[in-house]
Amino acid sequence: MYKIRRGLGFFGLTLMAVVLFSACTNNVSQKLTNSAELLPSQCRIVKHLTGETCVPNIPQRIIAASEPALEAALILDFKPIGTTNYAQQADYLRERFESSDSVGLDSRQLSLEKILTIKPDLILATDDYGEQQELYDRLSQMAPTVIAKWWDGQSIRWKECFQLFAQAFGKTSEAEETVNAYNQRIAELQQQMGDRLPNTVISIIEIYPDRIRLYGKTKTVSLSSTIIEDIGLPRPPSQEEGMDISLESIGDADGDIIFLTARDPEAQLYQQVLNHPLWKQLKAVQAGKVYKVENSYWGGSGYIAANLVLDDLFKYLVK
Repeated sequence: MYKIRRGLGFFGLTLMAVVLFSACTNNVSQKLTNSAELLPSQCRIVKHLTGETCVPNIPQRIIAASEPALEAALILDFKPIGTTNYAQQADYLRERFESSDSVGLDSRQLSLEKILTIKPDLILATDDYGEQQELYDRLSQMAPTVIAKWWDGQSIRWKECFQLFAQAFGKTSEAEETVNAYNQRIAELQQQMGDRLPNTVISIIEIYPDRIRLYGKTKTVSLSSTIIEDIGLPRPPSQEEGMDISLESIGDADGDIIFLTARDPEAQLYQQVLNHPLWKQLKAVQAGKVYKVENSYWGGSGYIAANLVLDDLFKYLVK
């Protein structure tokens, strides 16, 4: 999930990333050409975060430089030739595509040398905290590049990212089908829950090796918390805004139902939480309504993950 992800996590560029980026750009700057330029008849204009890009009518060699970009590509039947290490680590995505070339750790730490080598005709990425302008300037010299805004200061924009990438792929009709199918499943879940829906308080907790995180409606959010919001399920007052809490504040994690994820179930903190007297006093714990769910897709980035979360919600909420 995300402190603002992408903690299921995203955070700013480290000094090391800046140094590596500077060194890399110096190495490739002399190799960049105008090969990314296309004739008007060969491309479509796509407006995005950093401007307008003329993208190929039928892209063939796509780099998905972030997890949201990879999800969008897979949903719309594109197989990227390159993606990031971070995106390939997600189990729910890795089992849906054959491995592709790594173009860096994540969308903020890309290998420009590698990207230049594999000759993409379209690059898709997310601009997590407004840090991509310099990188965009370099990438757009290699291939048409589209940057989507992931975080708006309050929540993640996974739906908007998908729509933009679908436009870049020229697959807006197919994207609409995906969105409609998701909305239909939301409506079905609402209908099947009936009168229980407004009275079932949902808590979402992730236990990291070094901290306990509550995912809320804003600030510290995850894909799953936005889905809970779409359904209209109430949240505990303590989770209007997500936050990290101490073990002594574990009472803030209570709800009628707790969905629990963990980065490492063997970690000491995870065991401490589950064995702590305050945890055992929680209403959901005493009622046997703590459900352990998969970290990777509860903190995912698109409609593949969203449907897996909905599978869990149907399983545990509709009985």
